[in-house]
Amino acid sequence: MPQLLHDLWARPQVRLPVYLLGLVLLFLLARRLSGVLLTVGGAYAIAYLINPALTWLERRGLARGWGVLLFTLALLGVSALLFWRLADQVLSFVNSLPALADLLTQLLDRALRHPSDVPGVEQLQARLAEYVQNRAAEIVSNIGPLLDRLLSSSPSLLADWLAWLGRIGLLLTLALYFALDYPRITTGLLKAFPREWQPGLARLSEDVSLSFGRAIRGLLLTGLGVGVLAALGLLLLGVPNPLALGLLTALSWLIPFVGIIIAVIPPLLLALPQGPLTLGLVAGLYFLLNQIGGNILGPMIMGRTTRLTPAALLVAVLVGLALGGALGAMLAGPAALLLHRWAVRYWLPSRAYQGQEEVPRAAQGGEAPGQEAEVLLPPSTVTPAAAPPSRRPR
Repeated sequence: MPQLLHDLWARPQVRLPVYLLGLVLLFLLARRLSGVLLTVGGAYAIAYLINPALTWLERRGLARGWGVLLFTLALLGVSALLFWRLADQVLSFVNSLPALADLLTQLLDRALRHPSDVPGVEQLQARLAEYVQNRAAEIVSNIGPLLDRLLSSSPSLLADWLAWLGRIGLLLTLALYFALDYPRITTGLLKAFPREWQPGLARLSEDVSLSFGRAIRGLLLTGLGVGVLAALGLLLLGVPNPLALGLLTALSWLIPFVGIIIAVIPPLLLALPQGPLTLGLVAGLYFLLNQIGGNILGPMIMGRTTRLTPAALLVAVLVGLALGGALGAMLAGPAALLLHRWAVRYWLPSRAYQGQEEVPRAAQGGEAPGQEAEVLLPPSTVTPAAAPPSRRPR
């Protein structure tokens, strides 16, 4: 019976349906456990991101357990501080939206008050003014019902918030456990595969660590630095809600090129009541933040060797935005770096890229080129002239 199974398994027409059936069952199982897999994958990703900081603390004499405890306390403290401050500033920003809409309408009325002599421009200006006034009126009229709807649905909204907080708490708890035993978990995952696969999987893990992981860490740290600078700059300029706007800037920085454009819109709206000077200073501040983040903080944190050209990165962002929305745009840069590393490491040295070249037999055998005649000729064909002269004793 074992020999019969062995003979059947040796046939490709038997292995192929079994492999396909296994893939289908694996897909159905992963679809059924998608929530669990996302939680476990997110927790492992968080542990992977904070592992370099824990390793750095271990090298300086602090045990990994104490490092995880220090990270937990810092996370709880920063989260509590940001929650109370951000809640106040977000509510203030929402309450100021009707006044900002009215102010924007007044500014556009002033700009479009004088008609132009060019034919057709006057009608275009009138339509533009009417459109802006209608949209502003819709914003003002919808703010009240939206707030009433949110307040009326507070029990269900509170239940949803509690469910999300429970998921986030479970995710962070699992991430801390993963961070505590990260070296053993990584080794155990590698040993779960056959031994002949382990070297290849180790190389793939190294590629992901050096490109994808490093890019994500660098992007997060760069976004944090840009967000702190934005909050300080807006605080000095007297723009309301600088902490919330700084956090929005940090989150928007995760989307290359497009994020800084999204982040500058709310500060410009809040700077409208303070006059054109503050408006210009805010625009100049975000221009400087874009230059500092892209040319100073980014290269310092991520390293110049992990950067792509701006054109390649922009194409990757557009592809990621089309495939996965905002999340795809955030992951486009790291994915492009990983593909670039794989192309350099595996595709360029491959025979498919290099082409079929005729290799000398001596080179195939690993011998030096100068030893070809000696290796290929048998000992009987060596001429006497090539042999060393013999010395006879007198």
